[in-house]
Amino acid sequence: MRPSCKFLAVLSALWLTACGSIPDTQRFKTDFQSAVQAYEAGDYAAARKLWQPLADNYDLAALRNLGHLYRLGQGVEKNAEKARRYYEKAAKLGHAPSQTNLAELYLSGDGITQDSEKGTAWLKKAAAQGYRPAETLLAITSQRFEFHTR
Repeated sequence: MRPSCKFLAVLSALWLTACGSIPDTQRFKTDFQSAVQAYEAGDYAAARKLWQPLADNYDLAALRNLGHLYRLGQGVEKNAEKARRYYEKAAKLGHAPSQTNLAELYLSGDGITQDSEKGTAWLKKAAAQGYRPAETLLAITSQRFEFHTR
């Protein structure tokens, strides 16, 4: 076998091996639920430990939940910038709840630079998906801005 063919054969084998390692979705579901239970019991550090690997694999709800932990300082040092990054990662992938949380963070300016334009833009994206909390907050926000401009 020529060296170039050997290289392609090895590369193909590695690719097939990588494709064969499908994430254990049942374990992910179990870990997510265990994290929820830990969170509800007030064990935020355990919840973070369980959500982190899921978030590292782009589980959108886990990304959002880590954002909550950092936003509220639960089991971690309060860090609005880290919260923003977690929310934004999921928001950019179309997760309406994360888009709403990111909007709230921008609108409030709690720990980050307040930015009504960005906040409203994220709310509109979430509301466009029919996410009711975003629709409600967008209506309230629009009324508030309308009131201030009169």
